[in-house]
Amino acid sequence: MCWRTGVLCLLCIFSVPATAGITTYTFTSAQWVSRIDATPCDGVSDGWVCDKAASDFSVGRTDAQGRLYSQGVAVQKGSSGAGATSVLAFDQVRRITVNYCQNSSKGVGVIYVQVGDNTPDSIVVSRPAGSGAGVYNRDSVVSLAAPQSGKIKLWVKCTENAIYINSVSIRSSTGSAPVFTMDTYQLVTGVEQLEDSCQVIFGVHKDGVNYIMGYYDEWESVNNIHAIPGKYSADRSMVNADDRAVYTLRIAELDGQTAYMFVDELRYEEAYLVASGGKTKNRLALWTDVVDEKTYGNYGFWDIRIENGGEAVITNLGNSLAKIIQYNASNNPTLFSCYQDRSQTPVCLYRRVEAMGDVEAIVAPFVNFGTTIETSGARTIEVNANRLTEDIRATLKNGSFFSLSSDIIDRDGDQLTIRYTASQPGHYTDTLVLESGTVRTEVAVLLQLVKPLSVAEAVQSDDHAIVYLNDVVVTKKYDNYIYVRDETGSMLLFDRGDGETGKRYGANLKAGDPLSGVTGRYINYFGVPEISLSEQFRVGQNGEVQPEEAGETIDSTDVCRYLVMDSAVVTGKTELVYRGHIYAVSNKFNLSGFIEQIPTRTSCIVSYDRDVVTLYIVAQETYPAPPDPQALEQPETAQKNRLVLRDGVVIVETRDGVYSLQGEKIL
Repeated sequence: MCWRTGVLCLLCIFSVPATAGITTYTFTSAQWVSRIDATPCDGVSDGWVCDKAASDFSVGRTDAQGRLYSQGVAVQKGSSGAGATSVLAFDQVRRITVNYCQNSSKGVGVIYVQVGDNTPDSIVVSRPAGSGAGVYNRDSVVSLAAPQSGKIKLWVKCTENAIYINSVSIRSSTGSAPVFTMDTYQLVTGVEQLEDSCQVIFGVHKDGVNYIMGYYDEWESVNNIHAIPGKYSADRSMVNADDRAVYTLRIAELDGQTAYMFVDELRYEEAYLVASGGKTKNRLALWTDVVDEKTYGNYGFWDIRIENGGEAVITNLGNSLAKIIQYNASNNPTLFSCYQDRSQTPVCLYRRVEAMGDVEAIVAPFVNFGTTIETSGARTIEVNANRLTEDIRATLKNGSFFSLSSDIIDRDGDQLTIRYTASQPGHYTDTLVLESGTVRTEVAVLLQLVKPLSVAEAVQSDDHAIVYLNDVVVTKKYDNYIYVRDETGSMLLFDRGDGETGKRYGANLKAGDPLSGVTGRYINYFGVPEISLSEQFRVGQNGEVQPEEAGETIDSTDVCRYLVMDSAVVTGKTELVYRGHIYAVSNKFNLSGFIEQIPTRTSCIVSYDRDVVTLYIVAQETYPAPPDPQALEQPETAQKNRLVLRDGVVIVETRDGVYSLQGEKIL
């Protein structure tokens, strides 16, 4: 039943038409060897010819936000003048964009670009403003007052440390096609967009997590499917094609309802994505059948629901306990698998859209700010254009809440930043209109601003709802369990970690840390209200946090509270008596041992494990030993206070009356 052998089939090869637009070369060696996207240039029919080699080349890396670190050809002070000339001549060049960076706090010089025999233009590179400021790659643009034609020459004069050149983008009438003219994989925002035989890619529905689901490979894992790097657009509305990640969607009918199957046709003749975990495991695999009546049921059939601007809830229709496809960043290596609840990082689907060619002259992705509690924000999109004779005018139909960084965009396309400012919760929409002469296109702009919830409000949420919390304070923490409270109640934050790195959001938290901006997916986990964190929160200045005094009884309404009990007696490693009631205890906080058989002032976190109230003991304080009874008969001792155990509670008897340990008079 398990797929054991694979038969390779032919991969589809798509040609890219050459039309007016932008050609981007990325450099890959100190000799200025280059590529366009993933295609290496041969330096003969296309690419660059080295005029003077540089000293080094760095492959670089990206951070969680997708920003590029120190990548490119390193031109150092001793190698000033290093550069290259393009093999091809370009017509009607109007703009050249150089992507570069420096070292952490150094790197000074000038980058020169020249078209044909025209006067060179220069980009001055100054020392970074502070330590660390120079390591990120950024763009500098040379805009030509009048179009120029000829080969492009690039060189660098470095006077301090090093300047790294990553890529050069050339806008011209003979440039390669902009991205939108190629077959693209676009985000699925509604199931109605899915058709039988669609080619799809599984992505991750979270900014900064640049992975997609690869193919089934038993060398990687027989139980799950490995994650591979993916290249997303800035707004994550598109992902680059990758033959290692493409699946074919089949639409079928199962018990009178629409069902979906995912087939790997690029690598195998017939193999289906299945949830193969049975009753206990989290598993996702590729097998040769879709139904197993005895064990797995209809495990090759899936239901698809689209939420939150593209989040795909893909649920298996078989018998496995773990049914929902999600991305697991905490595993090493990271992977895609099926889980019982929505506790991992959600996924999304991208469908292949065929090349539009010249059908649309202006293309821009929709702008979805998503759901947020932030009352202001910004998002930058890439506007692509083709064969326009006039610049593009950008306007908003409404404009009350959204604004634009510019009302004019270059006729070959450019970046445009959309900002919003809104004070009240609600759904906000607008339409971005892009016009050039008689050419016009419209783009939807979406925002949902929500009110943060108190803990008391949050614990009333439906399971799997996305929740944003008001400010809370940490009461206690162990492992990836963070207990918090506000003035309305207490709950648990479950910290699985960041979706890209797996690093926990609260790795360095301690009791008394105030948190703001907490968000994640809510679930009542067998009686424990918890939020599975999905974003990095902010941590304020640490303060003291004290436990609350326990009442006469402790029950499920106290779950997640940080309490202290007077005169509690631990009678064994798993049992505690408080005010005549017996409670289960657990040593989650790794104490060296419990103080047993004597009354202590005991602080704890209250949990509720599968219908049983369980106290996670945080600390125990012993009371002063009562005086020797014989000494009490002596006149000088009799005048002193004494401790007495009465009805299971320690009290203090004095000549003036009876008091609690907190100094409150009882009699």
